Amino acid sequence: MRLKIITVAVIAIFLAVSFLPSLSIASTPPLGAQPSSLPSIPYIYDGSIYNITSSNWTSYFDDIYNNRAIVSFNWSGNATEDLILFDLSYKGLNPYGLEILTQLSSIGEPSLKNFTIAFNRTKSMNSQVPGYTNIQALNAGAYPGFSWSVPKIKKPQVQDLYVGIIVALIASIFVLYFIFNRKR
Repeated sequence: MRLKIITVAVIAIFLAVSFLPSLSIASTPPLGAQPSSLPSIPYIYDGSIYNITSSNWTSYFDDIYNNRAIVSFNWSGNATEDLILFDLSYKGLNPYGLEILTQLSSIGEPSLKNFTIAFNRTKSMNSQVPGYTNIQALNAGAYPGFSWSVPKIKKPQVQDLYVGIIVALIASIFVLYFIFNRKR
């Protein structure tokens, strides 16, 4: 009887641990269609008010986020690439977009050079994607401003960790089987 209880407990623990990775991922909300033009976002630098216009945003996306020399993931093939900086309504900025805007407001006018400096200042900051910096999330195909965003390219360390856990669990089941099934 005791052996059956232990066996059932080991199997239950194994099943619970094997389903943990899938349960911990938050579901992705429905993503709306990209608007025809992006909103103008104002900010203040040195007492002057500047606006980042739709054409500025287009230039930033083309020259930074769609530049494979800077970001290795192909964001240009993604219909919702503007969510890198914008919230789901496309009317405001997500937390990563706010980090960029905060840096830009400490640098100067909305030029490509200043936006690149702001991008470089924020790329090593922690993103909303657990375990990723902003640049790691971008390179993995995840939106750095959303915690529900799942990287399309997984970090090898995460995959190796899961493989190690599964191997350890299977090995422990075999060890427990032979310990509790030996003849006395």
